[in-house]
Amino acid sequence: MSDNGNDVRVRVAGILIRGNRLLLIAHKKNDDIYWLLPGGGVDYGESLHEALTREFMEELNISVDIKDVALISDSIDPSGDRHVVNICFLCTYKTGDFILGEEGRLYDFRFFDRDELSELEIFPPINNDLIDIINGKVKDRYIGKLWK
Repeated sequence: MSDNGNDVRVRVAGILIRGNRLLLIAHKKNDDIYWLLPGGGVDYGESLHEALTREFMEELNISVDIKDVALISDSIDPSGDRHVVNICFLCTYKTGDFILGEEGRLYDFRFFDRDELSELEIFPPINNDLIDIINGKVKDRYIGKLWK
């Protein structure tokens, strides 16, 4: 726990690529729309794989096979209000129909070409890392502290 009483949040996310296109999910908060990799917070007592499996089902009604860790980053708010550790796994589609979940912030989902990724507002700002992953480039797994 941090000095100001806030906990570090662990977020798992899935990198699902089909035909060189990356799956992202849009969230809407107030009037702002931003894109994320599918995923979410890890509950106490839940493994990283269990959390990611649950999140894919809740957000998109699909099952995935979870592979290797592709990248890890810290998202630390400069004001000190939030600290999220993002752990992103490569995934492959298993079963299910892509249906957007009913959580209030969920807005849309879509597969994006690598050329489209550089223009999107993605949180955390891992656009170039995702393009490298689609291109098959292996990079350092821990990419550091990112906040946008």
